[in-house]
Amino acid sequence: MKPALFIISVLLAFSLTGGSSLALAAEKSLIDTTRSPQAKFYMPDLADVRWNGGLLGERFEVCRDTMIPHMWTIFSDPNESHAWDNFLMAAGLGEGRGDGKPHGPPFNDGDLLKWFEALVQIYALAPTPELDRRMDEMIAVIAKAQREDGYLHTQKIVPQRRGQAGAVAKEFEDREHFETYNMGHLITTACLHYRATGKTNLLDLARKAADYIERLCKEHPEELAQNAICPSHYMGVIELYRTTRDPRYLELGKQLIEIRSLVPDSVGSDHNQDRMPFRAMTEAVGHAVRANYLYAGVADVFTEDGDASLLKTLGILADNVATRKLYLTGMTGALYDGASPDGVDHTQHKFIKTVHQAYGRNYQLPNLTAYNETCATIGYGMWTWRMLTVTGDAAYADLFERTLYNGVLPGISLEGQHYFYVNPLKKLAGFHVPLRWSRNRMANIKSSFCCPPNVVRTIAEAHNYVYSTLDTRWLDAGRLQLKQETDYPWSGDIKITVCEAPAKEIALRLRIPGWLHPGAATLSINGQSVATDLNPGAYAEIKRIWAAGDIVNLSLAFQPVLVEANPLR
Repeated sequence: MKPALFIISVLLAFSLTGGSSLALAAEKSLIDTTRSPQAKFYMPDLADVRWNGGLLGERFEVCRDTMIPHMWTIFSDPNESHAWDNFLMAAGLGEGRGDGKPHGPPFNDGDLLKWFEALVQIYALAPTPELDRRMDEMIAVIAKAQREDGYLHTQKIVPQRRGQAGAVAKEFEDREHFETYNMGHLITTACLHYRATGKTNLLDLARKAADYIERLCKEHPEELAQNAICPSHYMGVIELYRTTRDPRYLELGKQLIEIRSLVPDSVGSDHNQDRMPFRAMTEAVGHAVRANYLYAGVADVFTEDGDASLLKTLGILADNVATRKLYLTGMTGALYDGASPDGVDHTQHKFIKTVHQAYGRNYQLPNLTAYNETCATIGYGMWTWRMLTVTGDAAYADLFERTLYNGVLPGISLEGQHYFYVNPLKKLAGFHVPLRWSRNRMANIKSSFCCPPNVVRTIAEAHNYVYSTLDTRWLDAGRLQLKQETDYPWSGDIKITVCEAPAKEIALRLRIPGWLHPGAATLSINGQSVATDLNPGAYAEIKRIWAAGDIVNLSLAFQPVLVEANPLR
């Protein structure tokens, strides 16, 4: 029987197991692996977890009250962003700047949909008619913007509908136009909207988009493979399969991996991770956002399909990043610009291709010029969470924890209105050369606004990974309610109170972080020490019939330590 995974705000994994009928009613979760054959854990429902203060609880309040409303003022102002304006034009409801043309970066559609995903999460926790109506109004615009065949990319649809001839209106003419990325975020957001509201108005649009991608996969697989740029659609179609149980979407997810081998040598590159078939990869290369989205999507496919060859490659890549290409802060993508000599023939200059916002060579982790795009860090978090889900290895929870606290949270200011695109680890003085990306947080990043909404949706959804109060039900209607009190990460003392539990034996598994020293953890129940292994980097398990009022105390005796890079690397 598959256990259910909960992560409290100290990022300790709860794995609750029982008899054959014991399972959490978690089919309305952020990532629904309740019926995934290879998943070791799964999440509670979107509304089952509530913050009661703490660091992440405070960040959620700022997200709800400031980050999300403020970001809409940017998206809805054509002088600050063209994202919503492009949707209005594609829907026939606006004129943009007055020239009838779309503006802004080609991935703006997906960026706005990431913000919409954050809005959905707020609704899941505190549904109101006003917010529901607001989402419906936006969905109506998106529906009008989408083509009847399911294609959705406003920068192409606008000129197509306005009869502007020429290459500008041709789909997939430039693989840097992010068409599948935009549709992938539509699909993911729609799955969550359906789980939060029970409505299918956005889910219907997602199915149309996925059906469009499926037809393209069958009729023009090489063209589709070449346009898997920041492939959010890999994760999207698998989540759509989990939502609808339509086997076509699982098969599509599998085929999206296989067709990558069709990318011609003249087009494929390490930059987009398509120079070789996925299973031939031995290290993380190229654009770090694209890489991490790809690896997360492949992990989703494995979770449903169980293809061991996919997991083998994922394990190799995960080890390569964690031991050779990861900053202390859990950030990835060391290089702004670089070169990959690993092409067809590295002795000929014409085969050496550039990489951008990318993973570097092993141990190539500069501090002063560290790039570390915020989106890459979020993508790494999504990937490591999925690796935790399919392996049950606590080391992945350690990596997720490091990334969330040190890599994701710094991407937005404390007041919630300024953003980092890049995250260097060292700054001695101002640079004497012009830089494309500021080393200070900015109020707007007009040329590339992908990171701000990605941070906002991640903070809005953090309680799905980490929590202070859980109130959920098993499929057999047994209720489980836990409350956690802690000042983590400032203190390692954690108190977990069982408020209600089924009258069955349940195993409570607590993650003992791998960064603790041996002997630094103690565990008690109702004041009595528990005789169980408390090994760092593993789970401590307590199996018993729990009763209301039971109190679990876990103490992690941690303190700051100095970590120094190996000077020989």
